[in-house]
Amino acid sequence: MKQLTNEVCWLTDSVGSRCYWIDLGPEQVAIVDPGTLAGLNRVARELRRAGRSPYEVTDILLTHGDVDHAQAAAEWQRRTGARVWLGEADAQILSGLNQPESRIRKVTSRLSASELPDNLQLLNGDAEIAPGLTALWTRGHTAGHHSFHYRAVLLAGDAARCTEGQLVPMWGLLNDNPSQAAASLARLRAIEADWYCCGHSDPAKRR
Repeated sequence: MKQLTNEVCWLTDSVGSRCYWIDLGPEQVAIVDPGTLAGLNRVARELRRAGRSPYEVTDILLTHGDVDHAQAAAEWQRRTGARVWLGEADAQILSGLNQPESRIRKVTSRLSASELPDNLQLLNGDAEIAPGLTALWTRGHTAGHHSFHYRAVLLAGDAARCTEGQLVPMWGLLNDNPSQAAASLARLRAIEADWYCCGHSDPAKRR
C-alpha cells in the first residue's frame, strides 16, 4: 500500500489493473477498480498489513466493466455492502442487454466476463459522487468508461496510460471507438491534477 496523497493510496497487490484506495471522509472509503478475483484476498491482506480493513469500503468505483478492472467487484460488494458505481453502457453489456462494440472485446467477453454487482449506481455522464469526487464520462475505450477526479488525483482507468508524467493514448486495438477515445484523452489532459493514476501504468506525478 503506497501513499500518494493524504487521502489516496495505490494498492500494489491487486491483480489485473492498478487499484486505488480513497479516504473520502469520516466513514466513507472508496476502492477504485479492484481487479480480478485472483487478487481479491491479496488486496484484503495488504490492507490488513497497513492497519486498514476491507470492510471500511463504502463505495466501489469502476472505470469500466472489463474483467481486469471489475471482476472482483461483485464479491467485494457482497462482503461489504458497498455502493458500486459503473457506467450504464458497460452495465448493460455485463447484464447481457447489449454486446461490446469492438471485435476483440466481443471475443474476450465470451472467454471471461465480470459479474454485474448488486447495489449498482449507474453513471451516464459526469456526476458528483461525493464532495470533491467527480465521475467524468470518458467513453471510447468502452462506451460506459468513466474516469474519476478527486482533489489532486486523476484516476483515468483505461482512458489513458502514463509515461514520464504525461498522459498518452491507450493501445488502439483495445478501444471500442478510437475517435471518442482521442476526445476523452484530450479532455483528461486539460484537467488540473498532480497525480495521474491509470489502469495499466504505475501512478506518477504530472510533469
